[in-house]
Amino acid sequence: MGHIKEQTIKGSIYSYIGVGLGFLISGLFLPRLLTTGENGLLKLLISYSALFAQFGTLGFTNATGRLFAFFRDKSKNHNGFLLLTVLVVLVGFALTMTIYYLLKDRIIERNLENAELFTTYIDFLIPLIFFTILFLIFDTYLVMLFQSVIGTFYKEFIQRILILGSIAAFYFGYLTFSGFVAAYVISNCLPGLILVLALIARGEFNPKPDWSLMDKPMIRALASMSFFGIIVGFSNIMVLNVDSIIVSRMLGIEATGIYAITFFFSTLIIIPSRSLKKISGTIMADAWKNGDMKTIRDVYRKSSINQLIFGTLIFIGLWGNIHNVFKILPQEYEAGKYVIFFLGITNLIEMTSGAGNSLLATSKYYRTTAFLNLLLVVMVIGFNIVFIKLFGLTGAAIASTSSYLIYNAIRYIIIYRLFKMSPFALQHIYTLLLALAVYLLSVLIPVLHNFVLDIAVRSSVMALAFGLGVYFLNLSKDINDTVDGVLKKWLR
Repeated sequence: MGHIKEQTIKGSIYSYIGVGLGFLISGLFLPRLLTTGENGLLKLLISYSALFAQFGTLGFTNATGRLFAFFRDKSKNHNGFLLLTVLVVLVGFALTMTIYYLLKDRIIERNLENAELFTTYIDFLIPLIFFTILFLIFDTYLVMLFQSVIGTFYKEFIQRILILGSIAAFYFGYLTFSGFVAAYVISNCLPGLILVLALIARGEFNPKPDWSLMDKPMIRALASMSFFGIIVGFSNIMVLNVDSIIVSRMLGIEATGIYAITFFFSTLIIIPSRSLKKISGTIMADAWKNGDMKTIRDVYRKSSINQLIFGTLIFIGLWGNIHNVFKILPQEYEAGKYVIFFLGITNLIEMTSGAGNSLLATSKYYRTTAFLNLLLVVMVIGFNIVFIKLFGLTGAAIASTSSYLIYNAIRYIIIYRLFKMSPFALQHIYTLLLALAVYLLSVLIPVLHNFVLDIAVRSSVMALAFGLGVYFLNLSKDINDTVDGVLKKWLR
């Protein structure tokens, strides 16, 4: 658990630095420098490349997470696992390009009416797909080496620094819009390349062949987990991006631009869970291998309450300042106000499940994850079509909330029936009641004329009140132990 805490804290620090940079990019600069249609173009490029790249991993990230523990041996270069990884990248990209060219005309046809701008830049997907595959696979490899922070640093920090540089070059006239799109694509590609260079620099890139562990049972296990990994990975990325694609088709690329920018604010809530999910999967895979049910139970329970605490704090902080958010964004983005609310609830639901997905995915019942994810995709697509017709842009966010609520309820029931584990306790109810009380307190604070000062005062009061409540109600032993440790150091 100590390693999980360390990696989660470090990863969260880089993630929140990335959030600050992301706020400058998505909250301040892009909404003012680009039209809603041009912002929609950037969102579609990322969405489509993510879908293709996820297929291009051939599900190998799932197999790596489950089986790398059997290969791990630094003295033997992890028994040739890296060579297998390189081969998957090459084969996966070749297959993905074949599918891309087969579907390219259809993608153009389906987007031509509402997204002519997208069809002009569609071939930028090719480098985006390759380097996204590279990043996904090698980031997973590093996580298995208990180095979950490296990929987070390159993706959340370095990539956004590069994007900020591209925005500055565009603003000062050194780049045309076409040049900016190219620079934006390059910025998104470089983390994958840098990750490989980092492996080489650390002496971890040694694709020496070693097939001693590749007997028939291991090959069958890798094939089976990769197959189901394709379903799991593709459905995960489909869920994250299909709403933007459906919004583009049903409401136009301008609405996609509004959705993309307001979507960013809701992602602030789920930041603490990213690092935890990466490292918890590694810990749980080792625990299953060793039959260590106590570790699995502790990770599941503690991750749920800790994520709920951090998630609710960020959610009430965000919604308590929602009037300030739309003083920052141009007026046309106010149509996405309740997109932030419902996607925030969606992320809070997912965070409260803790490491439930990692628990199921690394167990012998990993196939269940694939079927659950397929159900989630079906629900997201179906609910999007229905709710967008009923509620417009907000309907896309309501669709996500409804889908994730049902999905997490079903997953919870499955885990409870299979393993007799539940992460929930009275502390969860107390946390939600505390969050509601603190939010109502923030409503009583008069709105200050200067929105920067209003954000500072309102957020400080909410954070202080919520933090004291969490500590004195003893809602999380991990949080109290950390605070006590810091206080003891200061007192010394």
